Amino acid sequence: GSALVGIFSALFISFFLLKDESLIARSVLVFAKEGNEQKFKRILIKIKELLSRYFIGLLLQIFILALFYSVLLLFLDIRDAVAVALICAFLNIVPYLGPIIGWVLMLLVVISNNLGADFSSGLLPLLLIATGGYAIAQIFDNFISQPVIFGHSVRSHPLEIFIIILTGGFVFGITGMILAVPTYTTLKVIAKEFLSEYKIVKRLTKNM
Repeated sequence: GSALVGIFSALFISFFLLKDESLIARSVLVFAKEGNEQKFKRILIKIKELLSRYFIGLLLQIFILALFYSVLLLFLDIRDAVAVALICAFLNIVPYLGPIIGWVLMLLVVISNNLGADFSSGLLPLLLIATGGYAIAQIFDNFISQPVIFGHSVRSHPLEIFIIILTGGFVFGITGMILAVPTYTTLKVIAKEFLSEYKIVKRLTKNM
């Protein structure tokens, strides 16, 4: 429930921010002090740019994982392999918990496709191959795909993203984990415009 709320909230807010930019701009500029309008406009433009890049990166991450999982499940001769692969890849949107759910789902699908097989000689090897393949895909995603994709899309260090996601999860649960990166990116853009004299802000926003 919380994961679905988080995903829906992120997509809903981002959709209107990216699609109806003029409405958002007019609404925000109402609260701008005289002389600060240009700062607010720069903030909105930058947020739109980074969120667009973030969601493109997210789609690319899902596509890469779906490709990995599809090859794995097709190799195991699983029915509806591509559909199952897409579901498992989409679950990866939920940080840390999503990949575990995807792994369990994949194992359940492998079991359901081989109910008549002998456990030790038939089912167990398939489960081990599925687990091994899934682990390889996750290692590739965590150590190559995510740092490259999200490092370039939201201009944040992988360690930053890791800490922010953990903090979001600790404070707000699964919803916080899903919304952590877009929210943090937005706050960084705002901080760069209004708090750029602080050293920590300069350090965190030097690549933006």
